[in-house]
Formats: sequence, C-alpha cells, structure tokens
Amino acid sequence: MEKQINASGQAQADAHMDLQGRGILYKSTAESKFRMARYLPCEALQPFIRHYWIVEWDLTGQPPYKQEVLQNPVVNFVIEKGQTAIFGIAGEKSHHMLEGRGLAFGVHFLPGGFYPFYGRPVSELTDTSKSLEEVFGCETERLERDILSQPDHAGMIAVLEQFLTAEERLPANDPNLKWICDVVDRMIADSSITKVDQALEGLGMSKRTLQRLFNQYVGVSPKWVIQRYRMLEAAQAAANADTSETVDWPALAAELGFYDQAHFSKAFKALVGVSPESYAKSREQAQ
Repeated sequence: MEKQINASGQAQADAHMDLQGRGILYKSTAESKFRMARYLPCEALQPFIRHYWIVEWDLTGQPPYKQEVLQNPVVNFVIEKGQTAIFGIAGEKSHHMLEGRGLAFGVHFLPGGFYPFYGRPVSELTDTSKSLEEVFGCETERLERDILSQPDHAGMIAVLEQFLTAEERLPANDPNLKWICDVVDRMIADSSITKVDQALEGLGMSKRTLQRLFNQYVGVSPKWVIQRYRMLEAAQAAANADTSETVDWPALAAELGFYDQAHFSKAFKALVGVSPESYAKSREQAQ
C-alpha cells in the first residue's frame, strides 16, 4: 500500500490510498510536469479530512501545460495565489493550466467531511466554488498570504490547521460521517457494486434515505458516486495497460456494469474526451 507522510515526517498507511492518483489523467506525462506531496491531517481533523496535497511545478522556459482531472466525489479547499476557494464536486472533467513556476495547496476532505464545516447541503457546492468569505466569513487574501508565505510544507500545514481547528470553526464530530465513509469505501472496494440497490444491502435503510443523506453530506447521489468510481477504475485500467491491445475491453465493460462495450466506450468518451482505446494508446506514446 502506498503511504502518506504526516506533518512531522512519519509515514502512515491510509485506507484510501489505493485511489490516490486515479483522478489525474494522462499521468505518465503529468509526472514530468509537476511534483505532488500528500500529508495526513492532525488528529482533530482526521474525522473530516483525508489528506492535504501540495503540487509544485517549474515550467520556466517551457510552454504552459494543461492538466486534466477526473475528480473524486469530495470537496477540495484549494489555496493558490489569486485562486483560493472551496471547490465542490465537478461533474465533468476539469483542468488546470500550469504556467511558469507555482504551487497549489489543497485540503482533500473525506466524503461528507466538509458538511460539518459548511452546515448546509453540500449539493449547493456541486459544479461551483465559493470564496472563504462566503463559507467561513474570513478574508481570503489574508489566509492565502499567511499560508503561501511559509518557508516549507510543514509551515503551510500548521497555518491551515490553526485556521480550521479554531474554536469557532472546528465542528463537533458528526456520527453520520464514519457511516457515510464506510458506505463510500464499500463502493470503492467492491467493483461488483454498479447499482444503488447493491450498495443498500445490509444498510437497513431505504434508497430515498440514502439519497437524502448523500445530497446533504456528499453533494451528489449514490448512483453518481458509484458511476464515478467505476469510471476511475476504467481510466486506471487503461492507463496501466502495457498496450491498448492487452485490455479485454468487453470484459472490463461487463465488470463495471455496462450493458456492452459500446455503451462503456460512449460513457468513457463523454467523460474523458477520448475512447478507452485512445486513452490507453496515449500512455504508450508517452513512454
């Protein structure tokens, strides 16, 4: 299992790490364009936050690079000069232009983990972003300056955690959070779950109740979460293929719950922008 590093430098395993990097499209090329580090949060924030991520790039003398991302179903709090905001789940593929030299620091919340800070249905944030003034009632530019002026990653994390753990800001632990994370973890781990009815097995609740809780805490429906994780699996399978011919596309389509390969290819292309075969070939060309 891949490991993350906490702010004090100690390596720790994270149950969610098998998904790290899946949302970064064209990863073979991306690895030559930027560096990414991930850090675990302090104990007080672990019920809410999966990890922090810090991306640094230096493309001085090189053309700008457009990094495309297929987002996991979580909220991100991103600190970047002039672009700091709270970002809800993006339904479509998103991208970020990397130019010159720069750094972005992000807080990757657990599924449902931002709701206790926000106190309103997280679905309000889906496909949009909000300023810190709107969400926390504080000055965006000041916190951005305080974090980005730190000399190292540990300093940036310390300022951010001081902000989030302030008495007036740190929420009480919500008993629904662990339950929601467990449900999402099951959706991640069990690729045979392709329908909401399968996710409901053993939960002892109605589909309507599950949908309501996901709308409130996660920001998207259980069906959306299942479909996104299955598509992330497909993108990873294509990216990891030795060649595009080594993937049994009909078998993969069936495994992910699609009626046939044609339906799978259509859904993949609608989201990623190219067919699964073309995406797999892009990895070959990058090598």
